Amino acid sequence: MNWHEVMDECALEMDRVIARELRADPAKLDLAVAWIQRFLDDADYSDQNKDALAEWMEILRQGLPRVLEALADESDEGQRMRQSSPFAVLMPQDERLRILAKYEARRPRTHPAGV
Repeated sequence: MNWHEVMDECALEMDRVIARELRADPAKLDLAVAWIQRFLDDADYSDQNKDALAEWMEILRQGLPRVLEALADESDEGQRMRQSSPFAVLMPQDERLRILAKYEARRPRTHPAGV
């Protein structure tokens, strides 16, 4: 498994936590909408990133079942969408740090050149 695959797995695990948070309190979708809107309204934010966030906004407008479906999507499309996820604002910090530590431990280590 290469590092990109490991990071995709990490992002999917985080999305599972976010899905749990949303099931417990669907009103948290409003936080993601506000986060996206802030960047869509920012004239200095890149058009490419705005396009990705606009895709998420469309999913959010379809309601919680569609959001949960997108969060659980393990396809190439799901991986692509996770790269622009607007849900970090919903992630409990302690769980985020636990998941990051778990996957950081799997990072391949290299030696500096010439050593």
